[in-house]
Amino acid sequence: MRRAALAYVIVFISLAAYVPYLSLYYQSLGIPLGLIGALMAFTSTTALVSAPAWGAIHDRFPRSPLLLPLAGCVAALGGFGLWQVGASPLLPVFAGMFSAGMAGTTPMMDVRVLELSGSDRTRYGLVRAFGSASFMVCAPLVGLVNDANGYRGLFLVLIPALLAGGLAASAVPGRSNVHRAPSMLRAPGRVLGHRPIAMFLLGSLVCWTAVYSQAGFFSIYLKSLGAPADQVGWAWSFGALLEIPTMLLFPVLARRFGIERLIVSGAAITLTREIANLTFTLPAVLLACSLLQGLGYALLVVGGITFVSTRAPKGTAATAQGLLSATTVSLAAIIGSGVGGQLAGLLTIRGLYVISVALGVLGLVMIAAAVLPAAVLPAAPPGSIPLPVDPVVDRADHNLNAEAVEVEAVVGVLRGNHSSRRRERGVDVDHDDGVDVAQVHDGGVERVDLPHI
Repeated sequence: MRRAALAYVIVFISLAAYVPYLSLYYQSLGIPLGLIGALMAFTSTTALVSAPAWGAIHDRFPRSPLLLPLAGCVAALGGFGLWQVGASPLLPVFAGMFSAGMAGTTPMMDVRVLELSGSDRTRYGLVRAFGSASFMVCAPLVGLVNDANGYRGLFLVLIPALLAGGLAASAVPGRSNVHRAPSMLRAPGRVLGHRPIAMFLLGSLVCWTAVYSQAGFFSIYLKSLGAPADQVGWAWSFGALLEIPTMLLFPVLARRFGIERLIVSGAAITLTREIANLTFTLPAVLLACSLLQGLGYALLVVGGITFVSTRAPKGTAATAQGLLSATTVSLAAIIGSGVGGQLAGLLTIRGLYVISVALGVLGLVMIAAAVLPAAVLPAAPPGSIPLPVDPVVDRADHNLNAEAVEVEAVVGVLRGNHSSRRRERGVDVDHDDGVDVAQVHDGGVERVDLPHI
């Protein structure tokens, strides 16, 4: 876990370098708001395709030590191009390359840490908190670098952090206790065919679209209100202040309230922040309201990653995380930043914020409808994900008679009840191989081994 924490620290330094300031860098090149939004939409489209692709490759080659350094190098090369070409026709090319590399880094790190966490996937938040702490400290420091060197200064931090982060992430142990995906092409369809995940992704899309329609232009909005570059960095840093303790306490909160209720709470807190951005215009007040963002973000991100992890079909863990990232980061940013940029150009940024608040309300309702039923009455393993067949029966090629089929049906009911009770305690039952299949053959049933409930 220590190596994983170090990897998150370094990777989040790169996030602190570009998330608050990249839109300001584009603006410093003389690019208008509408084109900035279109450029963000293009890079998000690139990430939308890249994140599931990285995930599917990682599911096919879960032990490869090369994928994370490769993603870091692609992102660093794209960042170097952004630094050098300025406002030229090559800018979208390098922006897309940068986005493609970044799209693979975090989901592949997440799935490795989730496996290290064992059956209690809520422990993921303990490691992710180190990344948030790194972001909180470094965001205002990068602002000082930008004040001294212009917004090109962000690349002095970004490029080395991407290269070092890819190498550090490769030191996180590979996925050993994992079912290798038989097909990279079919993995996304298996994930999206799982109804709870599909419903949650749809609600998350609306919720995060509201977030990105505000966050994508928040730095420009603060600057228009008279805030200097270092105060812009502090606003993003304050946003991570409550994020850290929330992630550290997430396992305790999950045991007390349940992952699903924490996700809904995160969506509600994020909506409150969006309303505050619309209501207040003083930079100091908006700086204070940034605290809400960290709290809501932590609950939404850690809760969402854990929720998807515990329900992903076997062999699709990285693909599921890639699809979550593609939805909540890429597709949401395409709509929030791309369409939002056009609306901001027509209605001003505050007019855009009015629309984003309405989307935030809709996203809250959709997420609640997707996850709360699981908190009230956890469902048995869905029929769309077939339970594993006993390999002894498979290899022996037995013809199951009616009596054996009846016994298998009973075992299936026991397994479903057992899994439901374990899911209530936050255990990742979809990845837990502790439940034995009854050994059935022509002569009858030899044993049925179930762990103690």
